[in-house]
Amino acid sequence: MLERGDSQLLEDGAAPTLADLAGALQFALGDGRIWLNDARMVMVQTEVLGGLRASIINALGPERARQIFMKAGWLHGVKSANLVEKRFKHDNLTAALAAGPRVHTIEGFAKVTTKRFEFDVAKQYYHGEFLWHDSAEGIEHVHNFGHSRDPVCWMQVGVPSGYTSALVGFPVIFREIECIGQGAERCVIIGKNADAWGDDLEETEIFGIARPKGKKHQPWTPPIDMIKAEKPTNANDIVGRSTGLVRARRLMERVAPLSEPVLLLGETGTGKEHFARRLHQLGSTPNGPFVRVNCSAFEDASTQADQSIFGKGGLAEQARGGSLFLNDVLSLPAAMQARLSMLLQSIKVKNPPFRLLSAAGEQPMEAVAAGRLRADLHYDLSLLPIVIPPLRDRRDDLPSLIEHFLRLHSTRHKRPQAELSGPALDMLLRYDFPGNVRELSNMIERGLIYAEPGANIEISNIFTGIETIPQYAGQMRREGDVYRPKTIVEVRGERTMQDIEIDTYVATLDEFDWNISAAARKLGMSRAQLDYRISKYKLR
Repeated sequence: MLERGDSQLLEDGAAPTLADLAGALQFALGDGRIWLNDARMVMVQTEVLGGLRASIINALGPERARQIFMKAGWLHGVKSANLVEKRFKHDNLTAALAAGPRVHTIEGFAKVTTKRFEFDVAKQYYHGEFLWHDSAEGIEHVHNFGHSRDPVCWMQVGVPSGYTSALVGFPVIFREIECIGQGAERCVIIGKNADAWGDDLEETEIFGIARPKGKKHQPWTPPIDMIKAEKPTNANDIVGRSTGLVRARRLMERVAPLSEPVLLLGETGTGKEHFARRLHQLGSTPNGPFVRVNCSAFEDASTQADQSIFGKGGLAEQARGGSLFLNDVLSLPAAMQARLSMLLQSIKVKNPPFRLLSAAGEQPMEAVAAGRLRADLHYDLSLLPIVIPPLRDRRDDLPSLIEHFLRLHSTRHKRPQAELSGPALDMLLRYDFPGNVRELSNMIERGLIYAEPGANIEISNIFTGIETIPQYAGQMRREGDVYRPKTIVEVRGERTMQDIEIDTYVATLDEFDWNISAAARKLGMSRAQLDYRISKYKLR
């Protein structure tokens, strides 16, 4: 990043522009999600937020409410900075800072006009002045309380503080000098490095900023909220925060210390074995053996098959002091089910020699009704069932899973960690993943291998032609309407991945009226790379 900059020296049209940011905003129509890159958003009427804000003020008092909203704004600003860094990677810090007011505008807080900002990272210096027109927070405050003596855009003033501090690497504080909540025509906001505001700086406490003492320009320790989420440190860690996954993980952690059987239920690829290994690791015998049995491999209950599990030196004996994991347990032949049921009944009366974990891809009661599973075995196995949701029902976990697999597979293949292009990420956020987490892992691994060295991972690197590619979601354009390309990418008949790749380039070029630079930014590639493809495929 360039360490010095001035907004007045920034070239017109420097990315990310409003159009670039609008392109990163997609409406997954019918899915109940709005994405700004990989951050899930919601649309809420400002009157509803204004009513909630008024309730908090009345309940806690204006001073405490102000601190809460400023803190919320700070966190929102930090998240927005992370979003801009992730979607629009470049070495121009001035352009990244200039994107902040555009994000603020596109999210509907206010129309932001940048008068000027300048900074010097080495000297930890920043000064900026901005105007907010028609601030939503100010309007709602006036509606609920009338004009105020002090500025009232509390959450909004925290946003640029968090955004700018996260990008420049030292604390920058913004304050509202004029506010429409006071009766002004528009809001005036001034931003300065923390030292420039003097000693009376309550924001350091509100935002949790450890302000340097003694010498100026000492290394700044950011507040804990600005530190990125801790990466999984164990290969068996469960990644995700969706409601269904959190419930499954919580149940797993609750039953881990026990010795009773656990049944993991979920579609193919949801991670049942991954859960089983994590449960074993959290249990009372983590250093014991973890023995995996693929039950579908036993098509008949021959003596040899029976002995391989239950005989002397068999898999059940090998699991002593650890865990025996029966994968696809419903496919066990009837005779082997009877032997397993007898084994479970015998070990109930004494300390079990191993922890029995099993997994099934369908509901056990359906298998009982169809005569494929003994009822007594069903009740023995199903004492502690845990349902693992399919990936299509936990889409909020996709960003963290994608990042996890990018890191995992780049390490495995000893390759620099590549990034997904914007369109590739957008497509994955809408894909249904019939193969669930396993399929996502394979797609990310494939993308890393197929991508050109040093380039982003494109749609054509991930989707091979055997998947049912989802339609483009609606995307917001600069003019404010939702853009839905007429060309819908589908895989059918004799279409190849090259056809799909060409359709993607043409659709994006059409969207930007064949402005190659803008289309290249949308596709996550350089202008030279897109020029090469236009020439290669003779696009017109």
